[in-house]
Amino acid sequence: MQFSSSKPANQDVVVVAIDDAALDKLGAWPWPRDVLARAIDLLSSAHPSVIGLALPLDTAQTYQGLEDLQKINEMVALPSAQVSQTIKRKLIQLERGMDTDQTLARSMSRAGRVVLAIPYLQNKRAVSIEQKDLPDYLKKYSLRNVAMPKRSALMRWLRPELVPVAGKVYPPIESLARYAGGAGVINFGGYGQNVARSLPLVYRHGDSYLPSFALMMTARDMLLSTRNIQVDLEHSLELGNKRVSTDDKLRIYPRFYRGKNGQPAFRTYSILDLLNNKIKRSSLNRKTVLIGLTATQYVNPLMTPIGEYMPPVMVAAYAVSSMLNEELFKIPASSGWLQFAAFVIVGLYLMFVLPRFRLSTGIIMSLLLVVLLLNVFFYSMISKSTWLPLMTPLFALLLGHLVLGIKHAIEGRLKRIHDELSDANQALGQFLHQQGQLDAAFEKYRSCSLGKSLLSKLYNLGLDYERKRQFNKAVTVFRYIDTCELDYNDVHERLNRNQQVANQILGNGGSMAANHVDATMMINSQGVEKPMLGRYKIDRELGRGAMGMVYLGHDPKIGRTVAIKTMSLGQEFEADRLDDVKKRFFREAETAGRMNHPNIVTIYDVGEDQELSYIAMDYLKGANLLEYSKPGKLLPVAEVFAIMMDVAGALEYAHQQRVVHRDIKPANLIYHREKKRITVTDFGVACLTDVSRTRTGTILGSPSYMSPEQLAGKKVDGRSDLFSLGVTFYQLLTGELPFMADSLASLMYKITNEKHPDIRMFKPDLPSCVSQIINKALHKDIERRFQTGSQFAKTLIRCRDRMTVKNRKKATTETSSDK
Repeated sequence: MQFSSSKPANQDVVVVAIDDAALDKLGAWPWPRDVLARAIDLLSSAHPSVIGLALPLDTAQTYQGLEDLQKINEMVALPSAQVSQTIKRKLIQLERGMDTDQTLARSMSRAGRVVLAIPYLQNKRAVSIEQKDLPDYLKKYSLRNVAMPKRSALMRWLRPELVPVAGKVYPPIESLARYAGGAGVINFGGYGQNVARSLPLVYRHGDSYLPSFALMMTARDMLLSTRNIQVDLEHSLELGNKRVSTDDKLRIYPRFYRGKNGQPAFRTYSILDLLNNKIKRSSLNRKTVLIGLTATQYVNPLMTPIGEYMPPVMVAAYAVSSMLNEELFKIPASSGWLQFAAFVIVGLYLMFVLPRFRLSTGIIMSLLLVVLLLNVFFYSMISKSTWLPLMTPLFALLLGHLVLGIKHAIEGRLKRIHDELSDANQALGQFLHQQGQLDAAFEKYRSCSLGKSLLSKLYNLGLDYERKRQFNKAVTVFRYIDTCELDYNDVHERLNRNQQVANQILGNGGSMAANHVDATMMINSQGVEKPMLGRYKIDRELGRGAMGMVYLGHDPKIGRTVAIKTMSLGQEFEADRLDDVKKRFFREAETAGRMNHPNIVTIYDVGEDQELSYIAMDYLKGANLLEYSKPGKLLPVAEVFAIMMDVAGALEYAHQQRVVHRDIKPANLIYHREKKRITVTDFGVACLTDVSRTRTGTILGSPSYMSPEQLAGKKVDGRSDLFSLGVTFYQLLTGELPFMADSLASLMYKITNEKHPDIRMFKPDLPSCVSQIINKALHKDIERRFQTGSQFAKTLIRCRDRMTVKNRKKATTETSSDK
C-alpha cells in the first residue's frame, strides 16, 4: 500500500518549473535575475494569490562593467561636468539594466505577495559554524508569537531541542528581502537532508524561530502574516484561527497526491512557456504559484513516503496543498506514549509469552499480533487520517521473533547432537591420548558426559602426565576425577603424591619440560610412574651433555633399547631465533637418520615433548675417545690410525649425503675397544653449533676443534669436519691439543692465524708422513686441506704402510744385530 490520497490535489496550487527544456533554451543555471524579474512581472499581471520563489537567492549578482558605469554616472553628476542630459539618462538606463538584483527587486515590489526561500543546514552539519542570530533585515520574517514552555532539567536533558535547528541559514540578500512579502526555511537536500517523510513548520536559528517556506506560502495565501501564526513549542501551531495538525516537534505529515498517468497532481508549467506567453492568464489568476528548479542536474531530490524522489519545490507544493485542503495526517498528542506502550507489549510478549510455546504455535501467535498492529495502523491512516507510530514496534516484533526462532532452532539442534558429540569427543580424546597429545585429549574428555568408561580414560591420562613429569597437570586430572566421583581407585593418594612432588620441582609449575639443561627427569619418589619422553620410557640417566641430559630408555612397543639425548632449545636460544633453530635441528636430524653406515650411529627417532627436543639413537657400548686422549692413556699409533681411517670413511659417506657434522671431537667418537669398532655420534645435534652462541653467551661446540672458517661464522662444508678430525688425530697421538690459549679470544686467534706445533715435538718417533698429514689437515687455506674423507683415509693408509715397512726393517735389523 502506498500512502497517497485518492482525493485530488488543491487546484489552486500551481508549479512553474525551471526544467531541462528551459535550461537548454536559456542557458545554464543561475540565470540573470532579470529573467526571473520578467517571469514575476508576467505572473503578477495574471493576479495570482501569492508567488513563492523556491530558489537560493543568498548572493548578489554583479556583472563586469557595472562598477565602471556607476563611477561614470557619479562623474556626470558633478557640477563641472559638461555632459548632456541625454548621455546621463542613457548611463542610468544601462546601470539599471546591468543591476539584475535591483530589476528583480522592482518586480517583486510591483507583484506584492512574494515569498522567498531560506536554504539551511542542520545543526549537526553546521555546529562549528552556527550563526548566533539573524541579520537585522530578516528579523521581520521571524515568528513573534512563540510560547516557551517551562521545562525541568531532566526534560531539557532528555530532549534538548523542541523543534529542528537550522544551524546555518542562507537568507536572501537584503536588496531582495526588503521587497518580499515573507520568507521561509526550505530543505534543498544534500548533506544527508534527503528525506521528506515529515516536514517541520518551525525552525530554531540562534535566538529566533523561523517559519518553513510551505507555512509562509499557506499563510500568505490566506492573507496572513507571521503576526497571525501562534506557536506553542511543545503542543501546537495555529494559523490564524485554525490549528494545524502537527506532532510534538511541530512537524506535519502531508498527503502526497497521485496524478493521472504518472503526471504530477498539480498543474505544472515550464517557465519557458511563461516567458513566451503560452500560459493563459486565467490559469494563474488567484493561484498559489511556486517557482523552482526541477532540472535533474541542479536538484537534490527528496525521498517521499510514496516511494518517489521529488524536487524540493514539488515537496513544498504537496505540503501547501495539504494545509490548504486541511488534509494533513493527524498526530495524537499521546503518540509518544502509545509507541512506548507498544514497545512494552512487544517486549513482554517476546520475553515471557513466546518462549513458552512451540515454534509453530509461536509463529501463528506472532502473525496474529502483526496483523493486529497493521490493521490498527492502516485503519487509523485510511479512516481517521491519523498517523500512529506503530511501524517501529512492528519491526521490533518481527526482528525479535526472528532472533528467538533462530535461538530456539539452534538450541534444539544442539540438544539433539549433544549426545553424539559426547561419544565423538570421547573417541577423539582416546585417539589423541594414544598419539601423545595429552592436553588436547583432556580437553576432549572434559567435553564428554560422565561415565565409568570416561573415568577410566581420565585415570590413565593422569598416569601418563606422571610419566611425562607434568605433575601439576596430573594433579588437575586427578582432582577432576575426584570431583566427579569420590574414592575412585587410588585417585586421592595419587593426587596428594603428585602435589607434593610438584611443589619440590624447581617451582616451575610441576612440569620439567622447560627446566635448565642440568635438570634430570628422574625423580626418586615412591609410587610415581617412570617418566616418558615421546613414546620412550626412561630407565636411568647415562650422563650430561653440553645442552642436556642423556638417558637410557626403551620403546615399550618393540622392546628396543635406545640412548636418548635431550636438548632444551627453548632454554638455550632467544625466542626470535628459536623457530629457526628448531626447524634446522629437525631437518638435519631427519637427514642424519637416513644414513646407514657401520661407523655412524643409527638414529631411530627425533621429536619434541613439552619444549624438550630429543634424539633417540642406538645404545652403544664402549667409551668416548676422551679417555684415550690424555698422556699416559694414549692408544697405540697403529690403533689410532685404524680409528682415523674408519672415521674418515664415515665422514666421506656423510658428506656424500650432504650432511656436515660440524663438531668432530673425541667426545663424539664412541670406541668399543674389544670389537675395535669406532662410531661417530651426534649427527643432527652438532648442526646447532652453527648458531654460535646461546642466550647465556655460551659457545656451542668445542672451539679447540673448530676450523678457522667455522670460528669466523662462515658457511662450512665437509672440509671443516676434516680439519676437526686432524685436531682429534693430533690429540690422540700426543695427548695435547694443537692450539691452546688462556682465553677464548687468544684461542680463536691462534686457530685462525698461527701454525700449530710440529707433532714430532711431542712424539719424535713418529715418521715425517704423520707430520705431513697433520700439516695438510690443519692448513688455514681450505683449498690446501684434504678435500674429501677418502683422500684423508688413503693418505693415512699410505703412511701406515710406510710405518709398517719401516717397523719391519727395524725389527729385522735388530734381529740381525742380536745374532
